[in-house]
Order: sequence, then structure tokens, then C-alpha cells
Amino acid sequence: MFAALAVVVRQHGWKEGWNFFRQAFDLKVKPFYVIAALAIPIFIHATTHYLAPLLGFDVADTLFPNNLQVSSVILSIPYFFLMLLIGGGQEELGWRGYALEPLQKRLGVIPASLIIGSIWGMWHLPLWVMPGDGHSTYSFIAFFIMTSSISLVYSWLYNASNQKLIVVIIFHAISNTLAPLLPFLHMKEGKPETAYWVYAGINFLAAVIAGIYIQKTQRKNKPKSNSIP
Repeated sequence: MFAALAVVVRQHGWKEGWNFFRQAFDLKVKPFYVIAALAIPIFIHATTHYLAPLLGFDVADTLFPNNLQVSSVILSIPYFFLMLLIGGGQEELGWRGYALEPLQKRLGVIPASLIIGSIWGMWHLPLWVMPGDGHSTYSFIAFFIMTSSISLVYSWLYNASNQKLIVVIIFHAISNTLAPLLPFLHMKEGKPETAYWVYAGINFLAAVIAGIYIQKTQRKNKPKSNSIP
């Protein structure tokens, strides 16, 4: 977020920097896309959480602390707003808010999405070497597959909603909120985290569907040539 703001201010001045930040929270968006931003992560996480055990992969019931005497569902409400503001949602000012539009104009939506998703994944790599963080318990390759593929769904939501950044901010925040609520991890050293591959695979399938839809939309909106016979 700070990197995106710094670049915008440097290129266009403080006024444009403020406008860039303000438009990230423009709530004038069609309800369908807000519902989609909530429903798609719920479907992905719930499918992984319940499908993984059927495939023989163990998952935790919840990663929220049990000693707080508060249900996980209730605890997820303030956790969502934490994720919205400082726990992942704010990243979208950089990924989709700043980087996506110029890249997709130059390269196309799908290549731009894959590039951003790949950089997004690599940007998290230090978490795999930080002691005690917990990310080292599962495969970085699976995580990289997830970020590079689900980036296509982010791009579809962003473009289809008339480039409303709040939609992908919500998508990112609810995805992070659901990770401990409907987990596919244990986050314990020495515990196999093979269920994360199921999550990566479902994200990949979601990306394929989004990619097909993006291509159909591009063909539909492509101007017809007026060649003279």
C-alpha cells in the first residue's frame, strides 16, 4: 500500500495520491460483485476444508484460539476488519490498484494477472525463512501456485466491477479471514500440511474458469474489422 501511494505521489503529486487512496474505498459498486467477493472465497475454503479429509488429508477444526470462550464465527467478525485494513486487504492498492491496469493494457488481462500473481507469491517468500512464523510448515510451491492462479479471479472481479478496488480488498480480506475459520492447515511444526495442495488445486480450477470467462469477454468486446471487400 505504501509503495503504491509513494509512487503515485512521486509521479502525480499529493493531490492525486489522496485521490488514489480515496478511490480504493469507493462503495458505489453493484451488490453482485460484493456478494461474489464474499461467496467465492467461502466456496473455495469450505470446499477445501471438507474435501481434504475425504481425500485422506487431515485438517484442523479451527485455528482461532479455543481459550477465548468466544465462538470462531463471532471472532471472525473483528478479524475480518483487521484483515481488511492491515492484514492483506491493503495490499490490493499495490497489486490491483496500481499495477494491474497498466500491465493489462500492455500485455492483456491474463498475462498481467499471472505476472502480478507470481510477484505476489515471491513477495511472501521471506515468511518461509522467518523462525516461528508457521508458513514453513507447508509448501511454498503450493502457495505460489495459489497466488499466481487466483490472481486471475482478482482481475476478473476488478475489471467486471468497473475497476472498483473495494471489491478485491474485500475478496482478499475474506480469504485471509476464512483461513483460520475453515482451515486446511495445522500450523504446527512436524505436522504434514498436504491438504494445502487441495487448496492450491481448487484455486487453480477457479483461475481456469475465470480465464475462460475473461477470454470470452475479450472476444465479445473486440471491435469488428470494417474491411472493404
